[in-house]
Amino acid sequence: MQTQRVVVTGIGIWSCLGTDVQSVTASLRAGRSGIGVDPERAAYGYQSTLTGIVERPVLKGLLDRRMRTGLAEEGEYAYMAARQALQMAQLGDEQLREREVGCIFGNDSSAAPVIEAAEIMREKHDSALLGSGFIFRSMNSTVTMNLSTIFGLRGANFTVSAACASGSHSIGLAYLLIRQGLQDLVLCGGAQEVNKYSMATFDALGAFSKRMDEPTRASRPFDRDRDGLVPSGGAAALVVESYESAVARGADILCEIVGYGFRATEAAYLRPATKARLWPCNARCPTPNSVRPTSTT
Repeated sequence: MQTQRVVVTGIGIWSCLGTDVQSVTASLRAGRSGIGVDPERAAYGYQSTLTGIVERPVLKGLLDRRMRTGLAEEGEYAYMAARQALQMAQLGDEQLREREVGCIFGNDSSAAPVIEAAEIMREKHDSALLGSGFIFRSMNSTVTMNLSTIFGLRGANFTVSAACASGSHSIGLAYLLIRQGLQDLVLCGGAQEVNKYSMATFDALGAFSKRMDEPTRASRPFDRDRDGLVPSGGAAALVVESYESAVARGADILCEIVGYGFRATEAAYLRPATKARLWPCNARCPTPNSVRPTSTT
């Protein structure tokens, strides 16, 4: 079977650095940080109150109340990023309805609605008071479930949960499906909630930076004096499709995906993997003859 070339035709983002591609690009070029201090985390008992400050989107006027009720925080971010990506890819409602478009997103948690529902049950002892929105917000598949409903997507639909690699795997899986001819267009990406409930267990490990006196300089992963991570959230979305599909509909091609590799490490959770352990990941990645594993790092 002849494999398909795979390209990217749309991107979108909602993050602490900006809420679209243009604003994020400007922040990166200017060296602006999106990190700040969250007073709610201090009151909740966090050791570190540092976090990415992500603006919550205003969805009234974009989605009806029924759709808004079922969207968790990370789903809101994903919806805004997906809107941007689909617009850049020049895919309107009619085209999405006519084609079998897949939806694959990375999402690791939806903690806030689970805890909020538990608090209602603890206080009221009546599940009838929860409302249907809680189930749609609390499922780990909340992002793909909601996006497929909102945009009318009928292709492959599933959620990837693999910690920090979740979003990357969603792109890789979209690439594999398209390359093998199982899909010709997939909306993919990653989303992450950033509320106080979602990060408390990480804070308990002492994994976060304590540089709260200078939050914009706290995230320094390659610095000799680094003292921990800084959490954040948001979403990014890509429209990935076959080269033939993009050319046929006259879409602008942003880049081509030429390979995807993966490997787990047997090392302890907090122990970094060695280069030797990661090498099979590069070697597994199928690439054109012009790109060799030895040319990547």
